Amino acid sequence: MASVRLENLKCSFSGVPQAVDDVSLELFSGELFCLLGPSGCGKSTLLRLIGGYLAPEAGRVWIGDADVTAQPPELRNTGMVFQNYALFPHLNALENVAFGLKVKGVRKSERIAKAEEMLDWVGLTADERRRRPSQLSGGQQQRVALARALAFGPNLLMLDEPFANLDRLLRERLREELKQVQRRSQTTTILVTHDREEALALGDRIGVMHRGRLLQVGSPEEVYRSPASSTVADFLGHRNLFEITKVEPDRIEAAGAILPKPSGAIVPRDHLLLWPNQLKLHRERGTERFEGTVTQSQFAGTHLVLTVTLRSGATLEAWRELGQDSLASGDTVWVEIPAAAVSVVKQADE
Repeated sequence: MASVRLENLKCSFSGVPQAVDDVSLELFSGELFCLLGPSGCGKSTLLRLIGGYLAPEAGRVWIGDADVTAQPPELRNTGMVFQNYALFPHLNALENVAFGLKVKGVRKSERIAKAEEMLDWVGLTADERRRRPSQLSGGQQQRVALARALAFGPNLLMLDEPFANLDRLLRERLREELKQVQRRSQTTTILVTHDREEALALGDRIGVMHRGRLLQVGSPEEVYRSPASSTVADFLGHRNLFEITKVEPDRIEAAGAILPKPSGAIVPRDHLLLWPNQLKLHRERGTERFEGTVTQSQFAGTHLVLTVTLRSGATLEAWRELGQDSLASGDTVWVEIPAAAVSVVKQADE
């Protein structure tokens, strides 16, 4: 395992659809880092730059203490799992895993033993190991691709949307298996995904990418609880995000509501983030409550997710514990916004 350092990487050549613009990043030895962003933001381009499949226009790539910027992929000692798995169709699962070791000159008995060990790690049965890719399910192919990438002990494992072609239940199961295998191997890993649930569940740290730039890096909790900008907050699925339209010494205005001014420097065009689990809904009017109408109610297992439209026209989401008096579409409510429900998100230059 090794650390990885990217210094001011840039790639905007003609023919590269997803540009990368001045990205610097350090991956810690042994961590699982998730690179999160919408389709077309440059995630896969960045992965190809790290792996040597693309040459950067500017910047450097370091793996461990070695500057590998000019090295081809085969000299970087990295493993890659592509979205389509890229297995050899004429080889069975065991032979696919052993193939990379054969190329490196490992003796047959050793490479078969190593391939068997890796397939034990990913949970492929003896019968499945003798099947060709066309005879394996998508989840089994994904396991084979992961075992092959890990077989030769890479310094860095790169995963490009590895669960994109799998159904939801299988994705969730394989995420946990991947995390267990990664912990066992202690291989530094970078996983590219557009699925925020996947990134938040898997990553030791995550990085949010947008239009070729890395906007924020931190632990899943840090990034989710304290998004660096409205773009990050929006991509992470925060629905209650409202632009601050007026700032006065002791109050602000957002979503047509006048609220006490939170601490810290705030300017118009910053955003107010309201946490849906902290909002309080009442049937009676009261001071510092805002009238609205319930327009939708959805059961979410442990709570109800209510959509409320305020008189100002703003729509927000509020969570209501089961067992409280029920609210239905069309009901009038008064929304209380406690201080604990409010965070300020900066309007960063992007």
